[in-house]
Amino acid sequence: MTLQSKPAVLIMATLVAVLLFSAPSFAQSTNEAQPPPITGAITGRVVDSGGDPLPGAVVFAGSVGSARRSQSAKADKNGDFKIEGLPPGVYRVSPIMSGYATAIQFGFNSQAFYRIGDSVTLTMHRGGVITGKVTGPKGPLIALGVIAIRVRDEAGKPLPVPSIWRERSTDDRGIYRIYGLPPGSYLVVAAKPRLGMVAPTAYDYDTPTYFPSSPRDTASEIALREGEEVTADIQYRAEPGHAISGQVSGVVETQDFRASATISLVDVRDRSAVVSTFANSNTNFGFAFTGVPAGEYELFAYQFLQTRDEFRSAPRRVTIRGRDVSGVTLTLIKQAAIEGRLVFETDAKNGCGKRRETAEQETMVFGRRHEPDKKNDGENRAAAEVSIASANHVSADVGDASGKFALRNLPPGSYQIDPRAPASGWYLRSISTSQTRNALSRTAPAASESITVRAVEKVSGVTVTFTEGAAIVRGRVMPAEGPRLPLLRVYLVPAEKDGVTNMLRYFETAVADDGSFTIGNVAPGEYLVVALKPGKDGETGFAIRADSSLRTAVAREADRSRQSVTLKPCERIDKYELRY
Repeated sequence: MTLQSKPAVLIMATLVAVLLFSAPSFAQSTNEAQPPPITGAITGRVVDSGGDPLPGAVVFAGSVGSARRSQSAKADKNGDFKIEGLPPGVYRVSPIMSGYATAIQFGFNSQAFYRIGDSVTLTMHRGGVITGKVTGPKGPLIALGVIAIRVRDEAGKPLPVPSIWRERSTDDRGIYRIYGLPPGSYLVVAAKPRLGMVAPTAYDYDTPTYFPSSPRDTASEIALREGEEVTADIQYRAEPGHAISGQVSGVVETQDFRASATISLVDVRDRSAVVSTFANSNTNFGFAFTGVPAGEYELFAYQFLQTRDEFRSAPRRVTIRGRDVSGVTLTLIKQAAIEGRLVFETDAKNGCGKRRETAEQETMVFGRRHEPDKKNDGENRAAAEVSIASANHVSADVGDASGKFALRNLPPGSYQIDPRAPASGWYLRSISTSQTRNALSRTAPAASESITVRAVEKVSGVTVTFTEGAAIVRGRVMPAEGPRLPLLRVYLVPAEKDGVTNMLRYFETAVADDGSFTIGNVAPGEYLVVALKPGKDGETGFAIRADSSLRTAVAREADRSRQSVTLKPCERIDKYELRY
């Protein structure tokens, strides 16, 4: 053992004491340098259509964008819920309760999105029931699939795409019961089971039979009100159909699971998905649909990877007229992407922008595929044919902590970029891009133009800039005569000549049943205001910006009415009266 001198021992003891006593201080300074992450809660209440609470309903908050996460909470005896521990982001909030359904809305702008700190009232409707018995020539049919397809909403308006709502199988008495259906009109069809890994059945080669006992063209619709039960017996026709078969190429091999692709069959007449099947290495990536009735169909294949990348094929049109179709080849290719970043310009003089600390992570950026005006240029020709299901494709992402966003898995075509401010006080000032395609720099398009992408291509360099100082207008549309207003939308059109060509200076919103309306995140300036019946299936905050002919028509009507409003930075107008 080596003996140390007394001074050396004192020095060592002093060093140990310094380290021990300074450790808490060091840890504290580290914690101060790295504050705990921001989290919050979304609260609210779940009620039925009469406003009574629904205790026991489970409410899910699922984040939008690439950082997928989901949390849930259970409503208490008063219907109240609180979903805690949520990081900054944008969330879809949806309740689930047996026997109930939420209102079905179509179009990405009609979907409500929430952020931490928000409170929401969620209304559920008591689901309707369609039940009945399926019989054939020899009596009831057992283990036959029965599907309810929603084709109209509760007001009788046709849905853009019929929605397969739910499937059930007949029991040993031939009876089926489909419950929890939202109000609307339905087609009910009996066909071979679609769900799960189903073994071959006696129904595999039969064409579907629609209620009461007919093919698709002469099927009867069933109108269903909230909480209503309707009986719909079906006489099964057992008519043989035809087969469509082929092979999928380009399937990506993975380490975790057996590589497979999904093939969808779509009825061209009403754009509805008929059935899906799979192709994998067990079948040498071959596929087959059986029991297909006469008609025109579209097929496309797709594959999702764990990386959340999607591979999709171009569509193939097939017509069934008295014979089978074989030899269909579907080739998977990687989809395109558009990447960019969010910029927030603060203003000390007009400091009304909310959620400054988390603005980037709570800003949604949409990209919607559309068909632009035909041009004789390479960009327009680059938009390859896509499937019916992808014709109006919508992609969405949320910025990360540094403001970066990515619209991924885009079918080829032209896209309008539609960002949404995270809170009041911010307005969209510009959308610009120094596009980079395969390392080639291109000229930036104007904000009113769309971005065209080809398959596999990644376009980067998009910059979305929000500026502080947005105004908000709340008001009411006053009818010229009579107590009721028709279905209306309110539009703001720039009154200054230099703003007419800037699509970001156009705003719109729906008018409520009582005539009230709200338009927020408006850039300061002078505007013409007009209320009009919607001519197209417009969506709040997007349609007028995407459609140049709509902008021209609205601007013409606004100029005739000559009703105007001048908005200063951060101004709030709460009682604007608009004549109709």
